Amino acid sequence: MNSFVPDAVDHKGNHADRTKTGGWLSAIQILGIEICERFATMAIIVNLVTYLVGTMHLPSASASNFASTSGGTAYLLSLFGGIVADSFLGRYWMIAIAATIHAGGTCLLAISTSFPNLRPPPCNPTLSNKCVEANSLQMGIFTMALYLTNIGVGGIKSSVAGLGTDQFDQNDDEEKAQMAHFFNRFYFVISSGTLLAVTVLVYLQDQVGRSWAYGICSASMTLAFLVFLLGTKRYRYKQRLGTPIVQILQVIAAAVKKRKVAYPSNDSALYEDLSQESRIYHTDKF
Repeated sequence: MNSFVPDAVDHKGNHADRTKTGGWLSAIQILGIEICERFATMAIIVNLVTYLVGTMHLPSASASNFASTSGGTAYLLSLFGGIVADSFLGRYWMIAIAATIHAGGTCLLAISTSFPNLRPPPCNPTLSNKCVEANSLQMGIFTMALYLTNIGVGGIKSSVAGLGTDQFDQNDDEEKAQMAHFFNRFYFVISSGTLLAVTVLVYLQDQVGRSWAYGICSASMTLAFLVFLLGTKRYRYKQRLGTPIVQILQVIAAAVKKRKVAYPSNDSALYEDLSQESRIYHTDKF
């Protein structure tokens, strides 16, 4: 059996040796980033409206809109992160940069929830005095921290599963079977991180303080990032092929640009990128 993976390289750009790169050790180091991302993200989401209403004194409708927009932005950024990773940075660097931003965002969240000057004074809504809503500076710092975390979520989600599967060779029967087990463990990690967030971290937020909970999120992501970096020499890296979205847009732009060009009488003048092998088996049936 050939010891080199045909479509992967190591950190130096040489052909990846399957005996020295990839496999479960590399995959586990990558999964550490995912469990900490879920751990931190879900801890923020589940109590976000409660914090905005109870501490920042926002109206319920405004708090709900803020939370929905924040969550939606994080998942939309996954699409943008995928485009950047596939076309420019690569999956490894996308995860590394996103994890750094995510850790910084949760650290800023911990700071914004720990200093009294960064939130309005406490009040009792049952009394006649009106609660003071958070001012623009307080909301600005909190929003910046939250959206830094969202950028990190988008970058990590766009690439973590792809880089994990890159550690297994689809052309090798044994490693191809292990790839299926990787996805099982990937979703187990997501569920485990979510469970820890909605139990342990929510308890800490309510009983100890949000700053402690967010600080734990930042520390866990920093630790996972360091473990991720330790595997740099063992990872397998795939060549960036570009994103299909960009290619589709290029085709549309070319079609619009040449919409008035006359159709050539000779078919050989047409551009066709025909590969020798088809990804779909031919059939005469519908």
